[in-house]
Amino acid sequence: MYVCICNAVSEGDVHTCVAAGACTVRQVKKACGWKPGCGSCTTRLAEVISRARLTEALQVSEVSESSAA
Repeated sequence: MYVCICNAVSEGDVHTCVAAGACTVRQVKKACGWKPGCGSCTTRLAEVISRARLTEALQVSEVSESSAA
């Protein structure tokens, strides 16, 4: 699903940027090469970043737990 139609940025693109270390709306926009558009995507982008960061944290936690076992 697209997060930003103006820039054709998908949720997958955002997850890739977060996995590469982007943590904020500004960092993700820069990493994705976002150009100024209508701005209506900013709230949605923040939500997707939060979910992506949570997913990353859960994956790290699962790896840590399985390594300790």
